[in-house]
Amino acid sequence: MNKGIEKSIHFMKVRHELDISMYETSFLERVIKTRMTALSIEDKDDYLLFLDKVPGESSEMIDLLSNSYSAFFRNTLTYSFLEHVILPALIGQKIKKNELEIRIWSAACASGQEAYSIAILLDEIVQRAKHPMACHIFATDINVDELHKAQRGVYQAAAVENVSLKRIRKYFTTQGYNFIVERSLEKYIDFSVFDLLSEQGNCPPASVYGNFDMVFCSNLLFYYRGEYRQRIIDKAGNCLAAGGFLITGETEREMVKENNYREVFHSSGIFQKR
Repeated sequence: MNKGIEKSIHFMKVRHELDISMYETSFLERVIKTRMTALSIEDKDDYLLFLDKVPGESSEMIDLLSNSYSAFFRNTLTYSFLEHVILPALIGQKIKKNELEIRIWSAACASGQEAYSIAILLDEIVQRAKHPMACHIFATDINVDELHKAQRGVYQAAAVENVSLKRIRKYFTTQGYNFIVERSLEKYIDFSVFDLLSEQGNCPPASVYGNFDMVFCSNLLFYYRGEYRQRIIDKAGNCLAAGGFLITGETEREMVKENNYREVFHSSGIFQKR
């Protein structure tokens, strides 16, 4: 870890009582560089002085650290496997066993694109199955502002680039350049605040008892250093039902392979709890 990053971590903890040590060094560097560029500051020491003297700059940094890019049906290969193989099989098995509930946790839902993508798949597959099924998606994030955006369900065109025209027409209305999620999807999703690194509990309180069929940790793990990344993986595993699925980003597969999961489809980022 370079000295500039060490200084930033120490400074945030001492001056602002904010711990940012859990983040991967490269991610911290990108965030600091983003703020320096926005402020036209070229030297990291000068930025630390700015961080010290200007009220609110620490909040700007924290907002960048807790805001992550998201899009509907991001990681198209993974979503294709979920749509055509995993979810139909899971729903079919539950119908045979007369277990009429699916429980899914979107563990870092950001502004809601992932949760709504899952809801669209469930809505379509359950309709095709022609059998009643209670579908519960518990979508959590530490960033309250992002959760408010998720609850509003209003997105710009870039967020829906991977959504088919058929789904756009069925699940969205347009207002100017914005795409608004149909309220019919709200019945599937419970948005709530939850800190994945908190030691208060493994599962989000809104879910009451966990026992999820799937936990989505997509495009999340690479933001964190190894020990914190492992804590998230362990927490997800503790909340999964036997044989449940952990979904990661397609570039995060190697971070999970050494754990108690089997890779379901090569290159996808879908793992099943052993």
